[in-house]
Amino acid sequence: MSDGVAMPRDGKGAARGRRAPLSSLWLLAPAAVLFLFVFILPVGEVALWSVQGEAGLSAENYEAALGAGPYRTILFGTLQLSFGVACACILVGYPAAYFLASRPPRNRTLLLLLILTPLWVSVLVRTFGWIVVLGREGLVNSMLIGIGAVDGPLQMLYTRGAVYIAMVQVLLPVAILVMFSTMTTINRSLLMASRILGASPWRGFVHIFLPLSAGGAVNAWMLTFVLALGFFITPALVGGPKETMIANLIATQITLTLDWGLGSALGMVLVIAGFTVVGAIALLFRRATGLSGHGGSR
Repeated sequence: MSDGVAMPRDGKGAARGRRAPLSSLWLLAPAAVLFLFVFILPVGEVALWSVQGEAGLSAENYEAALGAGPYRTILFGTLQLSFGVACACILVGYPAAYFLASRPPRNRTLLLLLILTPLWVSVLVRTFGWIVVLGREGLVNSMLIGIGAVDGPLQMLYTRGAVYIAMVQVLLPVAILVMFSTMTTINRSLLMASRILGASPWRGFVHIFLPLSAGGAVNAWMLTFVLALGFFITPALVGGPKETMIANLIATQITLTLDWGLGSALGMVLVIAGFTVVGAIALLFRRATGLSGHGGSR
């Protein structure tokens, strides 16, 4: 008489267990259909438009997009700006995520609510807020003039610095949440064990917590980088002409000049460049550390 769960005496039970994931693949069907209709088919249509010329299929749109000229300069500027914004989000957000993950579960709710609150406000509203703060008669200039630090208002709006600050503020909650979710899965008993064995808190953090949380930081970087590539409103409102993003250029080609071919080619170049950078970062991280993004299990 068995006092526990009956175990299969042959390999049929194990075989059924191995087949179970395959039989549950239908659960992915709704997501696959949605992905097909909202991403694969539209991107395929855009790719077709990008190679259509007056005499049939042509690469003239890609030659214009990647040739020497303003389009290539704006594309590299967009990649550079997105790279910097993603790095800034990780540098600023990692300590905040670590602080959240270190709090007792009861206190995390209120802190997470404070982190999530900006996400409930429109990006347009938050961007207008930065115009009020960084303007010539804004909050920062008024404070600097009030304490005598400067004689006149500083030019902070319509600069690259304003774009960096506004984009980091918009994307920072996303980066914090991604890193926080990874840090909460790290087994804290590993840090306690290191303390028992004589390691200092800093040594335990560097050799245990930091490697286990590196995967979450890389995932947060890739997500914020991809989101920054498509920024449109914020650079247009707080940046100058030199901070034009490729998304603004695509919108101009589609809505003003009605050059759908060049606009589609610019969009495809942006998609390919984004996938290339993200794929290269993920590959380098895996080869350098051998980590898969999972923290220590509880």
